[in-house]
Amino acid sequence: MSNPDQQQPAEAHPTASTSTVALDKTCPAPDDPACQDGLFPIRAVANITGVNPITLRAWERRYNLIRPTRTATGHRLYSASDIQEIQRIMALSAQGIGFTQIAQILARESRLAENYQAPADYSLSAVQESRPETPTTSPGQGVSLIESLKQAIIHMDPLALRRVEQQAMMWLPPEQVMNSILIEAYRQLEERDSWPDRDMGLHWFGHHVRQRLEWWLLQHARKPSLSHPLVLVDTTTDHRPLDSNECRLIMSLAGKCTVQLITDTLSETQRVRLVNRWQAQHWVRLLKPSEPQQDCTGDLLSGSTRLHWCQIISDEQAFSIAPNGVCQGGIIRCKRYLLDQIA
Repeated sequence: MSNPDQQQPAEAHPTASTSTVALDKTCPAPDDPACQDGLFPIRAVANITGVNPITLRAWERRYNLIRPTRTATGHRLYSASDIQEIQRIMALSAQGIGFTQIAQILARESRLAENYQAPADYSLSAVQESRPETPTTSPGQGVSLIESLKQAIIHMDPLALRRVEQQAMMWLPPEQVMNSILIEAYRQLEERDSWPDRDMGLHWFGHHVRQRLEWWLLQHARKPSLSHPLVLVDTTTDHRPLDSNECRLIMSLAGKCTVQLITDTLSETQRVRLVNRWQAQHWVRLLKPSEPQQDCTGDLLSGSTRLHWCQIISDEQAFSIAPNGVCQGGIIRCKRYLLDQIA
């Protein structure tokens, strides 16, 4: 019998490379009515994830990998958890795993999660309903959650990670879970010099934090306006997870703006097209010290978009604006500078 993973048309086999990404000209902006009520049409999901609509349909029909809801007229609508599942599929596919095997992996993970009664994301009503009306936690509880989370990260245990998240959500709102638990544990492990498979563990958890951050931004998105501008944020290196300081910066910007993350599977040209199509007032690009600045990006933007380059470095180094326009400094000074420029 032939292997179905080896005989499907090319469009059913995307990888994380940008060659498979197709941006539809009718994709709605974040404030479009089609993107309300926490559900997104297929073209919006294609822009968010970088997976084209043909591939999304193939994943559903041939492999039953995703199960979007349908409107009365048969149009697909995807939830935030569906988008996270798509990103999980992309990550597994990038490792060379066939889609039949991916379906088996996802099914096994789903069964394990059900056995542990762990939420797939923060939106489960059972978690929200059981949380006290005025969530609080003692410093000791917060430290305990962070330590449990760090152990889950060190052992790269997704079920333990979900159990800690579920426990945190019982007492804290999502924003505090993000800042005080997930990102804080991430920061502490970044500062820890040695533990088994440190780089792989940080990479694994960094992508998890990005997914949670994207979910939180989607839940708190507001219609952009002059007083609440649309800010798009990305990293310039494909598949680089955000570090803890970059996550904190994005959370701070989201308090003053409508923030969207640009998927890192898009090419440079596609990112510029997306920024122009969404008519973003600002585009923040996050650089690591060793990463090059893209030379031609600013020349291709529409006149209404301001481009900002940011490189978060040690707090001990003085804040500066480099000749190429990159702001460099610690998290507090970079955050203050960007908020002054944007707000």
